[in-house]
Amino acid sequence: MQGSVSILNVSPEAAAMIASGGRISTMDGTAGEIYAKSLAAGQEKNEKLIGKVLSSGHTSVLEHCYVNLSFENVSVLAEQFLIEFRLASFTVKSRRYVDFSKAGYVSPAFADDAQRVVFENTAASLFRTYDALEAAGIPKEDARFVLPYCFCSNFFCSMNARELVHVMNELTYGRGSRIPELRALGESLFAQCERQLPFLAVRKPEAYRQSDAFCPRQVQLLASKAPVTVLAAPQDAEGLICGAYQLARGYVPQPLTEPEQTALLKSLLAQPRKRELEQASYTLQFGGLSLAALTHLTRHRMQALCAPELLKTARYDRYVLPESVRQAGMEAQYREAFRLADEAAAQLRTAGAGEDVLSYLLLSGQTVPVLTTMNAGELYVFFRLRCCNRAQWEIRGVADEMLKLVLPLAPHIFAAAGPRCLTGPCPEGRMCCGKQAEVREKYAALKKEALPNG
Repeated sequence: MQGSVSILNVSPEAAAMIASGGRISTMDGTAGEIYAKSLAAGQEKNEKLIGKVLSSGHTSVLEHCYVNLSFENVSVLAEQFLIEFRLASFTVKSRRYVDFSKAGYVSPAFADDAQRVVFENTAASLFRTYDALEAAGIPKEDARFVLPYCFCSNFFCSMNARELVHVMNELTYGRGSRIPELRALGESLFAQCERQLPFLAVRKPEAYRQSDAFCPRQVQLLASKAPVTVLAAPQDAEGLICGAYQLARGYVPQPLTEPEQTALLKSLLAQPRKRELEQASYTLQFGGLSLAALTHLTRHRMQALCAPELLKTARYDRYVLPESVRQAGMEAQYREAFRLADEAAAQLRTAGAGEDVLSYLLLSGQTVPVLTTMNAGELYVFFRLRCCNRAQWEIRGVADEMLKLVLPLAPHIFAAAGPRCLTGPCPEGRMCCGKQAEVREKYAALKKEALPNG
């Protein structure tokens, strides 16, 4: 099966809107008057102006146009590649709730029939294991760990036109160019733009051409035994944030007494706008996240995420083993899926298969080390969503570990961090777990453990 991408919607009068952005800095008149002039100018003149503005490097005008895309039956490999673009929005068909036994998979470009037979037999076996796990009563969110990265995904994606130009070039000429499926998606988007939005079909092959960066030593990256480690944090995050709070209100930042600082932070945390929290950043290393959990982490846009090249770090003997699999007596079958994929990958590698084939045989349950930097404001958002009982259990466990680590570093900042039900009613409606009292007890104990003298 081969997937596709379609441009579903574009901002009305896109060329006139972008051209208006190009005109406003040098033309007299109100914004409304300039837009009216752009509408009257016509498509040809607007596109000519857009080309002139873009050739000068002023690409920000493209952000006035918005594009909605649909990706149908593309591989999860393609999905993971795309959701790393932080200026785009995604809504993905969930593997936690939807049965993927009949989803099908994307076939990479094989060098010969021998490679095809090994790959297809392995994919079929992995889907049968997925079916067997589900039949044994294992939740879909745990059964999906044995699915290979070739299985099909469907999602919507929206972005401004500037980001679309970046995505198309990255797919066609940049990191995605090594994978035929990704390169084809980029070419498809370029072709659609050439028909519908020719001023966006800006190809930049030289600017996106890939080359290997110099690395003085090539060392096998090993996963840390610790699930999460804080690599860097501000020495005085609370003082830094209090200084920002004072400055934002027109005062000269000055040191505060501990009671004053505590009162100020309490006041800040009670406000809907907590911009001052963004002044303090934390760099965290995850010892080993499953590829499925990596997807959950990647979807947080306000972070600097650094994930390794998967083929170099995702080993088949490192994977998550859900408790539900143990309880159902399916551990042997589950482990066999990873052994089988490992054996097939070795056969394909011996047969000359490269990254463009082997990447599709990675399993969702394999783990990789990951590095990210988040500011305190984004950490609050992360804890609010990922500490909730509705969050997937692996990412929820990671979130709890993160909270334990940052609490001692800034106890007043993270005093109220955790799921949303800690400070108000559950927002999940009918999906509420109904265990608010237990959740509050859990996080009270967690914070007491992290701050034994607090």
